[in-house]
Amino acid sequence: MQTKIVRREEAILEFEIIGENHTFLNMLRETLKDQEGVLFAAYRSPHPLLENPIFHIRTSGIDPVDALHAAADAAIMKCSDLLAIFEKKIPENI
Repeated sequence: MQTKIVRREEAILEFEIIGENHTFLNMLRETLKDQEGVLFAAYRSPHPLLENPIFHIRTSGIDPVDALHAAADAAIMKCSDLLAIFEKKIPENI
């Protein structure tokens, strides 16, 4: 995955996400909204076939890049937990 910073201020981060779809973007958005200090987390996709989505983060009392890192760590943990549940419930020979 590649990203490109569009706007960076003290409490605002906007970046383009190249090559990802709504599945990843929605997970990131929801995980960001769970982070303390995140006031707003959303993305827009002007045209899904012609343009890459732009992600917007607005924070209070926390650097938006730090919030993004914390959300990424939380998302990795959620995925690891889900994988562990699947591995317990689904036999390997299927």
